[in-house]
Amino acid sequence: MNKKGGTYVLVILVETQLCLRIGRLGLYDFPEGYYTYVGSALGGLDSRLKRHFRADKRYHWHIDYFLKSAGIKEVWYTYSQQKLECIWNRAIARLPGARHPIPKFGASDCDCFSHLTHMSTIPLIESFREKLKEIGCPSGHIKSVSFPYANVDILSQSIE
Repeated sequence: MNKKGGTYVLVILVETQLCLRIGRLGLYDFPEGYYTYVGSALGGLDSRLKRHFRADKRYHWHIDYFLKSAGIKEVWYTYSQQKLECIWNRAIARLPGARHPIPKFGASDCDCFSHLTHMSTIPLIESFREKLKEIGCPSGHIKSVSFPYANVDILSQSIE
């Protein structure tokens, strides 16, 4: 398994409105639509992404509570030891229709309002790359993987 670190975006689909308890953040409604979650895993990107696809895990991060009821449709990622998640989060916030529904979701260790963003239509990686360029962040090495099913084996083959 590759132990390189990196930054990633999970593109998540919620097909019908959900009401979920997100750890200590509390109970929240999640309207149907698409969500992006931005994270980094400087100790090993591949293992972090595989963990997000596992159902049998101890809930540790806010995203763990969300993913028990929502499906990952795409992963955007890059290998880098530079922590880019807050910069990437700012770029996603500039996409049309983007809004942060839950304060401090995934952002308890930074000054960002939230690392979870909601949109009514699926965000496109090309638009994300454009927004990164607008804020002065290189976007050339970002890869994208789409998933028809949340399957760890597909993830393993796709990002190696």
